[in-house]
Amino acid sequence: MPPHEGHVALIRTASYLVRRLTIVLSASDSDPIAPAVRKEWMEALFPEAVVIVSNNGAEALPSDNPDWARIIRGFHPEPIDRVIGSEDYIVDLAKALKAQHFILDPMWMAFPANSLEIREDPFGHWHSIPDYVRPYFQKRLTLVGPESTGKSYMADFLAKKFGGPYVPEYGRPYEHYREPGDYRPEELHFIVDGHVAHRKTLSMKAGPVLFEDTDPLLTAVWAEMLLGRSLPDLEARIELPDHYLLLDANVPWEEDPLRYYAKQELRQAFFDKTKAKLDAFGADYTLISGDWAEREAQAVAVVEQMLATPKTRGYHAA
Repeated sequence: MPPHEGHVALIRTASYLVRRLTIVLSASDSDPIAPAVRKEWMEALFPEAVVIVSNNGAEALPSDNPDWARIIRGFHPEPIDRVIGSEDYIVDLAKALKAQHFILDPMWMAFPANSLEIREDPFGHWHSIPDYVRPYFQKRLTLVGPESTGKSYMADFLAKKFGGPYVPEYGRPYEHYREPGDYRPEELHFIVDGHVAHRKTLSMKAGPVLFEDTDPLLTAVWAEMLLGRSLPDLEARIELPDHYLLLDANVPWEEDPLRYYAKQELRQAFFDKTKAKLDAFGADYTLISGDWAEREAQAVAVVEQMLATPKTRGYHAA
């Protein structure tokens, strides 16, 4: 809770010792991470294994409790050849199950890590957290605003400074290859599909803060600008990040064939709609303005503040 790279190495090594692997997760209603979340992680990390959750109710059953042999037999009535772990209770458990014990990498020598320390300071132990687990602890910072205000530049700048990759804007490649003509509502949904898919993939490789160039909220603003109306079904797909950077339209326009609103009054209208959308959704955001040096300094300060405290996670029941 959570699994770390030591657990991953242990289970991967176990998979080389058996033809069929069953992973048993000990759980309770008071666990700091919901058993269903842990099961999902294990199934994603080890799709060939069978993942079983044993929930003891109010409190987790100690690892060395002799009842484990009976519990495991209930889940796994087939003959068990090998019991694999990294602590000495595995020896007695294997005897009770009439199996061979394998104690692998005791004390996590190859991958020194501790789940409690990771929960208390995930950013300080980021290298110990497997890819599939990182989004659970990760913070997300999304850059929004009118065209030609530096969203892509800023996302790239922050990712290089604090660790990337960043999530690129999907609307630009979509625009590049689409057929000419007025936008249709479903096209805005296609853009959201592509963006969210990118985000889910890249979040597993990013650092403690995931930097994102635009998101479905900004696509909802584009809908209002392009279609002249809102799309409630698109807005229902908005998942607010931990924080937004709202880039002001007070920097010079740079010409680009994929851009639409060069006139300053249209850029300001886009900015006003974006700010109104952020306010309507109750989003946390910081206004970024001034010249490029000032914008960089303001953005860096926001990221440093985000890194100062881990993401708040509530305690979950099963």
